[in-house]
Amino acid sequence: MTAIGRLGRGVAILGFALLLSAATSSGAGAAAPAQRGPAEHVEARIADLHKKLHITTDQEPQFKAFADVMRDNAHSMEELFHQRAQNRDRTATGQLHWYAQLTTAHADGLNKLLPAFDALYQSLSDKQKKAADAAFVPLRQGRPAHRHG
Repeated sequence: MTAIGRLGRGVAILGFALLLSAATSSGAGAAAPAQRGPAEHVEARIADLHKKLHITTDQEPQFKAFADVMRDNAHSMEELFHQRAQNRDRTATGQLHWYAQLTTAHADGLNKLLPAFDALYQSLSDKQKKAADAAFVPLRQGRPAHRHG
């Protein structure tokens, strides 16, 4: 498989809503249902995060705002993937244009999510913040730092 093919396949697998919601999942201990759509996946992750953070009644408005942005982002990404399925251009330029469109949508979604998450995070107790920090550890995992020499 070509690098562009791998890139396109990897991007398709990582869709924004699933990427973000995976960052809030519990990891290896979580059981995954057979075929769950993006909306169901995001709803499960929202419920999981609500439980892990022990959201209080006073924190519900901030959590709801955060969850609503997650839902909106998931819907936007689902529409984008639907559009992609209708577009049969699998040329190198077509793949790169798709990747640019997807990464732009990803960045836009994160920029919408950040204010809602910041407000929620500020409302959390220290114990809840530690739980949030742990829930987002997968976002810190990536490729190793580049070493010179």
